[in-house]
Formats: sequence, C-alpha cells, structure tokens
Amino acid sequence: MCELPVWIGIDDTDSYYGGCTTWIAAKLSYRFKDRLVDFPYLIRLNPEIPWKTRGNGALAIGLSSLTDKEVEEVASFVMATARDEGKTNPSLLISWGGERQERFAIKAIRDVITKRELERTLEKIGPTSKYFLKKPGKMRGLIGCIAAINHPWSDATYELIAYRDDQNYERPEFRDDVLWMDSLTAPVTFANFDREVGKPLIYPHGPDPVLFGIRGEDPRVLKAAMMMLGNSCSLWMVFKTNQGTDEHVVGVNGFGLAYPYTTVSIEARVVSNPTITPGGHVVIDIIDRDGNSGQAVFYRQTGNLNRVARRLMKGDLVRVWGGVRPETQRKVINGQGLVLIAPKILYDEVPSCPFCHRKMRQVNAGRYICDTCKVQAMGRARFYLKRDIIVNRIYQPSASAFKHLMKPAGRRPIRTPQEIKSVLS
Repeated sequence: MCELPVWIGIDDTDSYYGGCTTWIAAKLSYRFKDRLVDFPYLIRLNPEIPWKTRGNGALAIGLSSLTDKEVEEVASFVMATARDEGKTNPSLLISWGGERQERFAIKAIRDVITKRELERTLEKIGPTSKYFLKKPGKMRGLIGCIAAINHPWSDATYELIAYRDDQNYERPEFRDDVLWMDSLTAPVTFANFDREVGKPLIYPHGPDPVLFGIRGEDPRVLKAAMMMLGNSCSLWMVFKTNQGTDEHVVGVNGFGLAYPYTTVSIEARVVSNPTITPGGHVVIDIIDRDGNSGQAVFYRQTGNLNRVARRLMKGDLVRVWGGVRPETQRKVINGQGLVLIAPKILYDEVPSCPFCHRKMRQVNAGRYICDTCKVQAMGRARFYLKRDIIVNRIYQPSASAFKHLMKPAGRRPIRTPQEIKSVLS
C-alpha cells in the first residue's frame, strides 16, 4: 500500500496517428474518483521542443492511496493503451513522498532537459517512485511525468475535455452553439471562437478521441458551458492546467541569453522598416540594449499580429516575445506577441503655450515657461507619425493562431479554490 498521497504521471502515450494522454488520465480519474486529491493536471511542456508529438502535454493524477495491485493495474492499462508509433516514448511514473522537483518541472516548460539531468533526477526520486516504459530504454517520456507531478502552481486555468463515445465518427461542429456559449461565458472561458474568421476553436482536428475542449478560469462555468452545447457524451473530465499562463516565456536582457528551443521576451530597437516576404510574413531587424542584433518574424498565419507588425518603423522601441529559432547565424525570434513601448520621434521643438500659443522660454534643462501666461512645461514637444498602433497595448495572434500556453491579453485569473468532487458530482 502506497500512502502520502500517490501521484501518477503519464506522458508521450499519443502519436501523430492517434491516441490521447488526457483520455487515459480521464479513465483513470474516474476509476479512482473517490480518492482524487485534486483535479488531474494537464501540463503543457516547452512548445519549442522539436521531438514533441502534438500538444506536448503531460498528465498527473493525485490519489490519497494506491495498493500494489492497483499500481500494476494502472501500469497494465496505460501500457496497453499507449501508442508506440514513430518517435513516441510512452512512460508512466508512480511517485509517493520524496523531495519535490519543482526546478526540474519549470525547466521542462521553459528549456531543454538533457538525458543526464533526467538520470540525476531519477536517482533522487528513486526510493519513492517506480516507473514503467513501453519501449525499454526509451525514457524521454519520464521528463513529462516528473514535470507534471512536481509542477508548482503560481497560476492555473482549467479545461473541460469531452470525449467521443466512438472514435470513428466525425466530430459535429455546432458553430452557432459555440458562439452563443462564448457570448454568455467569456471572459471566464476563453479561446472558444475566432470571431475574426467565424470559426469555432473548441473542436480538435487530430486522430484522437477528443470531442471538444473548453478552457477557462472556473470549472463550474466550464461544466455549464458544456451543457449549453447540448452534446451527449459518456466521458468528460476537468483538468487543472498551465494553459493560458505564459509560463513558457522567459524575460531576457538581450540576445546573448536567447537560447535555441526557448521562448524569450526581449526589449529592442527596430533598426529598419519591416520587410514583407513573398509569403506575407513580416521580418523586423532589431537590436538589443547591448548592441546585439537579431530578427523577429511575424508569420502570415498570426493574422492580427502580422498586420500590426507591418506598421512598425525604424526607431521604434518594442518588446517582442516568441520562440528562438535554432541553427541560424543571427538570433531569430518567431513572434508570438508585440508591444510598442515608445514610437519613433519624427522631430521635437520648443513647446508652445497652450493659451497664447507663443513659444516658451527655457528656464533650465528640460523646463520651459511662458513669460505671458506663466504656464510651465517639462521637456521639448515631440511629434510622431500617426499610425494605427497603440503604445503599450499587447498585440497577439488572431485566436485561430493561439498556442496552448499563450496568455490572452484580457485574461483575469480567478483565485477561488475549486473542489473536484463538487464539479464531478
């Protein structure tokens, strides 16, 4: 008998040809429903990792106890259900007690975990854990298992995932129902519908058993949203997730700390007007505060973000964030977001009095006064080119181009603790 409680970590059980790790976790969660200590966790790992399958999500389930016989039952079910085509490494980790590995979990979301780092961590947790592999010696999936079990929660969202009863029938897409549900539940729910193109976003298109997924801040609202859609399904589950939190983004001071396969946020100066490629992508040459040069690329598929990037100009001070492209001579960021911090100044001049419109007299460095009206002003009058871009506004991709971990600009976290048993009842 394992006490303390017991955590089940699952990762890499799906492939490009089918399967779904959340479906396995949902089945196990209902099997041990009365012993759940929290919602099952759905942790999205580093989205820039090249050997991920689809969503790069790892799962963890916390139980108050688990017998040795039940451990074998769980292992048999996971290994029998996991897909092992291609580059997948289906893995299962049972953990009870031991030292928390939160630094490992955060690195798995923001950076690359080496084989040696994984081996050292397995040595640390060895006395209080047991793992199972579908492919002997293929241990990469254990990275996600450890990360999901040990994830530190500074922010969280939830996703209700409903599953098809028969994986072979086509998913119905009820456009009007989704639009109605979104209008009633947003912003407590998010990423339901792309109003720009009139497209529902809750329906996946991969070869997996998921019928739809609704994301939001409150599990009770997610359950109500599911009922609004009127879909009948025998299996659904609410997962606690790090989706929509920007947890993968690391703020850096310059390109020197922008490493391949990471997602960074950097403040930089635009050094040339945007270049538009034949495919419609926008390329911006930028330079950081230390004089290191790089590029930010805003792909045509990002929609609104691509259109905003076209309006930038040489001299603008911006903050951009996105994944660092590997194996390029210059550091290149695949843009996921943009803020115009300070637009280029076309020219400046001595300020005029707002009342008599005469030029003011400089009193000392940076201070001016009108000798007639005695009105004062700080600094010279600055003039900018009028553009359809707002200073300090966060610009993001269109909803259809949003990735799992991207935080919606208007998101307002709800801090009220939620109980899984009240939601599943």
